[in-house]
Amino acid sequence: MERLPDLAAEMVRLKFDVIIARGLAAAKTTKDATTTIPIVTVASDPVGAGLVASLAHPGGNITGLDLTYQDLSEKWLELLKEVVPRFSHVAVIWDPDSAGSSLRFRN
Repeated sequence: MERLPDLAAEMVRLKFDVIIARGLAAAKTTKDATTTIPIVTVASDPVGAGLVASLAHPGGNITGLDLTYQDLSEKWLELLKEVVPRFSHVAVIWDPDSAGSSLRFRN
């Protein structure tokens, strides 16, 4: 977790097309690192955490899913590819202490 700011800064420096930030800490750190690279977050209550204005109209460069919709997790990259077909670099960061995240992203 202490490496998140450095990792986010590196992703910005490398000019990723999209950053996927799993969890509130990753999303907040990534939001602080860039206002231009689109960030797709998967976190609990992103509205309550102040990441987005609302789920329907997030505003800024952040969008994503509230964890209430976990059944869609297998479709994230597929949906993202449909929305931004030309993207070539995607980063996924998450809390390694989260068992759910580790299961979703182990492959």
